[in-house]
Amino acid sequence: MRHFSSTALCMLLVASNAAAAEPRPTLTFLTWEDYISDEVIDQWYAKTGIPVKQVLFDDEAQRNLILTGSTVRQIDLAIVDRSSMDVLSRTGQLYPVRKSKGREAFFPDACGTYGQQYAWGSYGITYREDKLATPPTSWKALLNPTDEMAGHIGMLGQADELLAAALFALELSPVSNENNDLKSAFELLKQQSASVYSYEYIYTYISDNPKQDDIWVAPAYSGDQLGLNELQNTDAWRFVVPEDGSMVWIDCLAIPSKSTLKEQAQQFIDFLSEAKISALNSEELGVATPFKDAWQLQSEDVKQDGSVYLTAEQLDETRLFSGFKGTEILQRTRIKDALLRYHDTH
Repeated sequence: MRHFSSTALCMLLVASNAAAAEPRPTLTFLTWEDYISDEVIDQWYAKTGIPVKQVLFDDEAQRNLILTGSTVRQIDLAIVDRSSMDVLSRTGQLYPVRKSKGREAFFPDACGTYGQQYAWGSYGITYREDKLATPPTSWKALLNPTDEMAGHIGMLGQADELLAAALFALELSPVSNENNDLKSAFELLKQQSASVYSYEYIYTYISDNPKQDDIWVAPAYSGDQLGLNELQNTDAWRFVVPEDGSMVWIDCLAIPSKSTLKEQAQQFIDFLSEAKISALNSEELGVATPFKDAWQLQSEDVKQDGSVYLTAEQLDETRLFSGFKGTEILQRTRIKDALLRYHDTH
């Protein structure tokens, strides 16, 4: 689950295991909150005696600042999205990773030379089935909400995801940089804004407001619904892959070039990539394993769960989140900022 942590701005360090009787070098892992199984950490420690500290980040931009700043010397392993791998590797921030050979993956070579695949999933819609008589099955339904949804919508106020949802609803490419397409998406988002309760990421919002009863539907990443149910002690949150399109996210394990524990980090990557470990980690987190031999080890319920794994037809139709150039990022950010100002003043 790609969860944000509202307290992560202070670079919170969380010890995952007690130190061994004989101190071993501690691996420092830069990651999302709740993004590795406790049992997996325990098995790693039992096998190697190497403790793992988790440094939690709350958005990808912050993570990239850490990996390009002076504090990167404290980081031995990091979760890096596929879109950022190329930029960070080209600027010399990452160290080449040894890959697992002879493994069939859902997205071969998605992380390039400098990363090993960790997890993947889809960008879709989460909703409260106890609140909505008609579940939203498309971006069109979210961007052109019914009276039932109005005032109870949360939107993910990040430029790429925000515009992708609107572009999908308009039957346009979610990665389009055409001015007319972006203008149309902005107008649709403005029209929808009267029905939006918040532009805060749904997991962050409910993490800060676990007793909330305001937001019933929102864009989310696959697996988020599990965390939302846990936060609110319910089983009402569901996840759907929209019928008018979805984006696939892929997260990679990467070693910063300035790490002093590169070999231990590589050992941890190898461990996390083992079929049994990857299967366990994936199933507990509610996200997809990148390896097909690990998928084979999972329960039939998980393998057939449409909120975790896409069908072959869906995979053919989805797009991967990809990086944008500096000017394209700036343009999307300006549109997002203009939308938030419009929402706050109307």
